[in-house]
Amino acid sequence: VLLDTNQFIQKASGRTAIIAVTAGQIIKLLDQAVVFYPVAGGQLETPQVFPKTNQHPDPAWTCDNERAVAAWVCKNNKRAGATTGTLGESRGLYHAVRVNQVVYGVVGVMMCGEDLEAFQNSILLSILGECALALENDKVSREREQAAIMAKNEQLRANLLRAISHDLRTPLTAISGNASILMANGGDLSETQKLRLETDIHDDALWLINLVENLLAVTRIEDGTMNLTLTPELMDDVVETALTHLRRDNPEKKILYQPA
Repeated sequence: VLLDTNQFIQKASGRTAIIAVTAGQIIKLLDQAVVFYPVAGGQLETPQVFPKTNQHPDPAWTCDNERAVAAWVCKNNKRAGATTGTLGESRGLYHAVRVNQVVYGVVGVMMCGEDLEAFQNSILLSILGECALALENDKVSREREQAAIMAKNEQLRANLLRAISHDLRTPLTAISGNASILMANGGDLSETQKLRLETDIHDDALWLINLVENLLAVTRIEDGTMNLTLTPELMDDVVETALTHLRRDNPEKKILYQPA
């Protein structure tokens, strides 16, 4: 049983699979139903019930009294329940699935008044130890993946800031330069020249407003606080809008657009 437990747990992927393997091996060893309470943040999560073959789950296995015993085991990191001197009136025998002082779950074995032999108890503890190590490794793996995702997101943000820095500087420089011309030489300019400068300032300001709004929208999308409404757009219109802005800022450059 221990050999199978070790092999099956090594092949299991994720917490749910590890718990299912552990429960199946305990049922094979003791021929009793098993209730597994995963633990997160020191609190019991929704119990997972594993009846014996051809047995229907009993709601009494997860009633308030049974859950209270499991919660005591989680808090005190000690076994309790049936066949023990602590809360012995319960139907299940509860053990903490733990590595040192960290509890990753609580296992309840529905004893039906029977006591475990010393050999059975020893094997049970070994299975729970295998389970605890696997759950710890799974937790560490998920934390590493989360850290990698966060690092990638930070890198994407840094790349985005570098990518838009030119888009921010160019219109700001144009606005500042056109405003300086109007302030210094406004009396010497024709109305047509003034209108052109004012129009450029207005267009650059709108471009900046749209850019900032898009950045804020991206932030809200990442936070999950914005619901997207997707609508089709003509690619030619999107490209034409971008080229219009580029041609105004770079009139001496020739830009060709070739649809794929």
